Amino acid sequence: MAGSSDPVDPKVPPAKPNRPRIKTFSCQNCGASVTIRNAGASLSVACESCQAILDVTDENYGIISKLAKAMKDYTPRFTLGTRGKLFGKEWEISGFILRQDVGSGYSWEEYLLFNPYYGYRWLLQDRGHWNFVTPTKRKPHMNSATSRGIYYLGKHYKLFSMGHATVRWVIGEFYWKVKVNRAVEMTDYVCPPEMLSCEKDESEINWAISEYVEPTVIEKAFKSAYPMPVRVGIGANQPSPAAATFKAIVPFWGIFLCMIVAIQFWALSKSSNETAMEKTFLFVTNAKRNDITSPVFNLSQDHANVEINVRAAVDNSWFYVAGELVDDTTGTSYPFERSIEYYHGYEGGESWSEGSTHERLWFSDVPGGKYYLNMDTESDGFPPPQGEREFTITVLRDVPYWWSFWWCALAVSILPVWFWLKKRTTEVARWSNSDYSPYVSSSD
Repeated sequence: MAGSSDPVDPKVPPAKPNRPRIKTFSCQNCGASVTIRNAGASLSVACESCQAILDVTDENYGIISKLAKAMKDYTPRFTLGTRGKLFGKEWEISGFILRQDVGSGYSWEEYLLFNPYYGYRWLLQDRGHWNFVTPTKRKPHMNSATSRGIYYLGKHYKLFSMGHATVRWVIGEFYWKVKVNRAVEMTDYVCPPEMLSCEKDESEINWAISEYVEPTVIEKAFKSAYPMPVRVGIGANQPSPAAATFKAIVPFWGIFLCMIVAIQFWALSKSSNETAMEKTFLFVTNAKRNDITSPVFNLSQDHANVEINVRAAVDNSWFYVAGELVDDTTGTSYPFERSIEYYHGYEGGESWSEGSTHERLWFSDVPGGKYYLNMDTESDGFPPPQGEREFTITVLRDVPYWWSFWWCALAVSILPVWFWLKKRTTEVARWSNSDYSPYVSSSD
């Protein structure tokens, strides 16, 4: 993309232009016939036979520049003069430029579009990715002298690439005097699905805003006789569906998380967390003991949770208790079992430990009433002689708990996290083609 052309405001009905005049003359370089489709609007034209660039404003159609070697084996994807409807307007392909990066030799295609009502636009094709480009004279706001970003119409664009480009091959007519092999400095800033580009030489600076277009849209508009190029990688400003979805669901994610937090704190404030029973019992070390029965205790409230805490003085040994919580009125029972193990020692000059001297268990919904515990115990690993040790049972009623909160938070976060990961994967792939990737550390 080179030169500049101010677009007409689409909200203001343009005056009906005069029908473009068609002129034909002989190339001053090779003598082949050259046709100008937009006489009066074009300033230069490239001969399709020898690619010499001729000055349309010169009555003798003098040669502006010419390629050292004509590329007769290169065929543009669309024939000059092809018309197609894009974004509700009809455009005619009036010129084609094959651009090349001076440093790397990397090439891309640029098609010049013309509409007598709306002026000029560009179609850029790079590795199968297409952009619809509109020249603009609105200068963006630079963040700072050393910043890698700019602001344009309220959007922040990040620096993606910088380099020098030159014309490798050209045919058709253009609204400025094309010069072959003239290098221009090019800088691209991205804010998907848009890209802001600056082209600068010794005489002028031109800005253009690009919008990513799906290849199927281009193919439908201009009906190429050749297969569309396969997209390679992620385009510099190719939009990410995952990014759009993530942005859409984030507000709902925040609302759901706030609701879950509010419900959790409301539940915590309503929990009584009262001790229904706490009693110490005896077990026999390195042996079994059956039929341990607790006193009857009261569970208040009609339906609430019950937590049973078991503590035993184990030390490089283990203690096991199995029992049931029994309704003294109806005989309904809630079986349970827990094993308590605690081991520690020294190895390699460092201390280690595993296990614990207490365990807990839950019953989520137990009716209120009179209850008692029936228990059997077993233990081993205690130093001789055999004797009795204490274990303590604490029964708590209506205990505040967090596990349901965390499960709910995890459930509502699965989709947002999934789309965030896909979004990040796309961005990493996009910026892998840039020397200014924010995903590469300074040490790389």
